[in-house]
Amino acid sequence: MDRPVRQRGFTLVELMIVVGVIAILTAAVIPSVASLAGSNARQTAGELAGSLRYLFDTAAMRHVTCRMALDLAGRTVSAECAPGVVGVARDADKADLPEDDEALAERFPDERDAERRRLLAKTRFGGFKDRLLKPRELPGHAVIRSVRVEGRERPITEGMAYVHFFPGGQAERAFIEVAEGDHLYTVVVEPFTGRTRVVDGAVEGNR
Repeated sequence: MDRPVRQRGFTLVELMIVVGVIAILTAAVIPSVASLAGSNARQTAGELAGSLRYLFDTAAMRHVTCRMALDLAGRTVSAECAPGVVGVARDADKADLPEDDEALAERFPDERDAERRRLLAKTRFGGFKDRLLKPRELPGHAVIRSVRVEGRERPITEGMAYVHFFPGGQAERAFIEVAEGDHLYTVVVEPFTGRTRVVDGAVEGNR
């Protein structure tokens, strides 16, 4: 007569190993799923839109010039303001020495608007010491694909890009593309209201 076969169950150690393997695999899969869904890009675009609006309000209330610094290679964003009442250069050798439009055009070849060139010339770019937002790395695999500031010939796709906010409630109109995989969101900054909005996909005419 054959003896019945005894079924052997898992030991506690074996179960712990199986659970550990599942946990490791899950941890590896979740970031990939998030990347496919574009959630990091969507989160980045939303937070960036809020920060840009805050910077517009700050420049207007403080009567200073502020800028959002976007490091495309380093995948970081930071915000800073120039000190002083309106961020105007007060160096003795530069004060009361206005530059003509031709000289300003040479200094800012990418800026076609004459009034904006005059505002940029007055700003103490070397004096942006008031850090409102320390460099913050983008989450996951999100990247800033391009930044286009209205009035400049071509979008910035590498290196550093800046969006400026001036006293009196003025800003540079800008289009900031945030991408993750095939997912793309565009943050749009309006020049006079400071209103920011997030658009799903590219904005027509941004190129």
